[in-house]
Amino acid sequence: MITLYTAVGRYELRKNENGEKQPIVKVDQKEMALSREELLLWSCLMWEILTKEEAKTYFLKKAVRMDVSQERFDAVLQRLEVRQLVVSAQAEKGDIALYRLLANLYVIPLESSFMVKVQAFFRFIFFEKLPLTVAKNVFQKENYTEMERRVLHLARKARLSCAEILACIANDEIDTSIGNQSELQKEKARDNLGFFLWFCDGHRKALEAISTLYLNKDIIFDKRK
Repeated sequence: MITLYTAVGRYELRKNENGEKQPIVKVDQKEMALSREELLLWSCLMWEILTKEEAKTYFLKKAVRMDVSQERFDAVLQRLEVRQLVVSAQAEKGDIALYRLLANLYVIPLESSFMVKVQAFFRFIFFEKLPLTVAKNVFQKENYTEMERRVLHLARKARLSCAEILACIANDEIDTSIGNQSELQKEKARDNLGFFLWFCDGHRKALEAISTLYLNKDIIFDKRK
């Protein structure tokens, strides 16, 4: 069996009542404060889709640099899953596990304004400790495939889950504005999509496009708490 993990939500730095900066993650408009070890593991899984072993290796490498207890990995992972800041899915095949992982997550496009890129650049340098040669890639011009452009178009029109986006693409729907939503985009339909999508032409390309956009930091995932 293959189990995949990823992080959901948007990272922000807020000032608490004492005027101190405190990291929070916002999921479904709910703001949650994170401990240092929680933030460390969450950041390891943000814009990544990893197995537990891969996530643990990444966490242990960063834990050494940040003086965080390496023995806490399992407990921290469980805590993040309980708080729904990390999600996981399991299947015998990787592509099925990927679909199960992403199906009910909402695709949130990131605005590629200059200031957003600057914020991401400094986060990569000072928090992620990435080399300058890697961090500066955030300023590269986007070069989307046709399928990636379709995914972004749909996600910008309405708040849609990955399963809903796949269904829209399978049915050649392009208008998801209020008043034009199909039955496939409704709550009940989304929950019952299941493996119907595995038999739709091009669904794997659409799922690959969503994954690529996420790994390239063009979107984040959100979910309903």
